[in-house]
Amino acid sequence: METFEYTLAGLVLLITYWLLIARRIRGAINGYAFQSVVIGVIVLATYAQSLRLHLLVLALSTFLIKGILIPIVLRRQVRATVYDKRETHYYVGFPTALLIGMALSIAGFVAANRLDVVKDLVGQPVLGVAVAVILIGFFITVARQDAVMQLTGLLVAENGLLLLGLVMSAGLGLLVDFALLMDVLVGAVVMGFLIARMNATIMSTDTSELTRLRG
Repeated sequence: METFEYTLAGLVLLITYWLLIARRIRGAINGYAFQSVVIGVIVLATYAQSLRLHLLVLALSTFLIKGILIPIVLRRQVRATVYDKRETHYYVGFPTALLIGMALSIAGFVAANRLDVVKDLVGQPVLGVAVAVILIGFFITVARQDAVMQLTGLLVAENGLLLLGLVMSAGLGLLVDFALLMDVLVGAVVMGFLIARMNATIMSTDTSELTRLRG
């Protein structure tokens, strides 16, 4: 079972790297959905190992909210304005972004090895992946020029937080888990409206264009 979980955790990290170099909004949303489904499978595998009911509920909620509902919300909110095959960019080049992502991964694994936490059902490698995904997600948020990609980065970082919680405490309490997932869903809806409003105002979702609003 551990080998299966470690393989899936490695897949989560590979998807995160792919999101680092994704140039199109459509691909980024689909990549986030796939990553969320893989994390849901990890939680489901943890449930099969422990038979803790709240993990089963968390896995199903992850599939539904993060794997299906949030991607649907993002697609519907931006379809009329920015959901197309348009390429997006970093404030730095794509090769530089990938190198920074690799450096953050190394930093994440080093930090995970130094964390003194009780690992209940999943092991140290998953903890390293969780920290790396959090760091890369935040990097995507601050380094991407497009608002949709920035939102995707935040959602990726939240996926890392979900993995981190799973490692450190075999999942949080059911009510806390569900509340966090609902917060993410509501946040995605609100950000979708704001992105659509931004596009209607400046005819772009490129945040570098916001400098035009200065008086």
